[in-house]
Amino acid sequence: MRKIFWKGISHDDRIKAVSDITAAINNYGAIISFQKFSDIALSLVIEIEERKINRLYTDLKKIMIIEGIENDFNDSPTECIILLEITFTRGTGDLVIEVPDIPE
Repeated sequence: MRKIFWKGISHDDRIKAVSDITAAINNYGAIISFQKFSDIALSLVIEIEERKINRLYTDLKKIMIIEGIENDFNDSPTECIILLEITFTRGTGDLVIEVPDIPE
């Protein structure tokens, strides 16, 4: 399985950006892992067919600054993994871990 590394920078509000980014990804592939480091950084692992990568990149480019694209993708149904690291410029650096209220 081919692994691809992308970096993105969003100048939008984090909540709006995450919503837009996940909507674009869901059109072409699936998020298989999600790691929030703080309100500044987020890491996604995306599973996608190789033939859909260029279209995903085009849609993400409308939402944020993104780098790491390679132009040698085939029109193949082969599954690929994209490791996407996103930085939010409006973040403060505070990591808030939400713990659900579980009744005893």
